[in-house]
Amino acid sequence: MKHKGSTPEQWLDLYGDILYRFSLARVSDPDIAEDLVQETLLAALKTKVDYAGKSSEQTWSIGILKYKIIDYFRKASRASA
Repeated sequence: MKHKGSTPEQWLDLYGDILYRFSLARVSDPDIAEDLVQETLLAALKTKVDYAGKSSEQTWSIGILKYKIIDYFRKASRASA
């Protein structure tokens, strides 16, 4: 079932601040936090057709961001090893 929510053009206005604050609280670097939000929004755009509406769009986008943050720390730990 296709869910009808906001448009991708609205996501930054709707969820940008919460995504940025969530990311910044975890990575403590404003530039990296901003990059992670951009990656999250791009990933959400690519997977929008799979979004079934079982959670709010905000919860869905934060879920994507969590994986982006995990990937960031994985790459950072490999680079320092």
